[in-house]
Amino acid sequence: MESFLNMPLHTTLCWTMIVTGAFTLFGLSKYVTAPYGRHSKAGWGILLDPKLSWFLMESPNLVMILFFYLKNYGMSGQLPPATNCILLVFYGGHYINRSLIFPMRIRNGKKMPITVMLAAAFYCSWNGYIQSKTLLELEQYGDEVLSSTRFILGSVVFISGFAINYHSDEVLRNLRKPGETGYKIPYGGAFKYVSCGNFFGEIVEWIGFAIASGSLSGAAFAFYTFANTAPRGASHHAWYLEKFKGEYEDLGRSAVIPFIW
Repeated sequence: MESFLNMPLHTTLCWTMIVTGAFTLFGLSKYVTAPYGRHSKAGWGILLDPKLSWFLMESPNLVMILFFYLKNYGMSGQLPPATNCILLVFYGGHYINRSLIFPMRIRNGKKMPITVMLAAAFYCSWNGYIQSKTLLELEQYGDEVLSSTRFILGSVVFISGFAINYHSDEVLRNLRKPGETGYKIPYGGAFKYVSCGNFFGEIVEWIGFAIASGSLSGAAFAFYTFANTAPRGASHHAWYLEKFKGEYEDLGRSAVIPFIW
């Protein structure tokens, strides 16, 4: 216990995220389904516009990047080492999409409880802090890392995950024509194998990021992403089976990890 308390704040926050992820995985798998989207329910606070909610809860990641850049580089116009820059492009690019582009393209989204939005904003502030501090303050990757097997492998995995995630979002966004309501079965891409191609893609993304960065913060993020999205994917899968019954069961899909879960 004493050694834990003596760890630097950044390290403590990383390990706390891993421990929190373990509890989150257990809780979401056994007891709670986050009450937004198709699982919305009353009693979780006032409801907010989905576009505003996504912006408010995801944008702290971008705020933290800006904060740590200004803190360590000021207005000098200097850039971190090349490897750091690439990892920042991976991380920042995902959240530019998630906080700015994705919300503007939502069609007929269900309102989100303010409690869910605030919890997500807290997590994104926490995660934004540890990732941005790693890449803009603590780690100075040498140029030799760019050609390392670890970095190349991680980058390929990340880009593959981002492509799966983005394509899956597009499939879901285009399921309904303008004016249509209700839910439909998604097809194509990762949806051939899983009910939640978007969650699968995001899990792959951050595993790739963790490999490429070789950092504790990256590993904590990857684990928490799995802990948060995999149980929700299982809930979606059960929902599809209940709603579409034999038609869906015949597709033979897994929930979120192909052939595994």
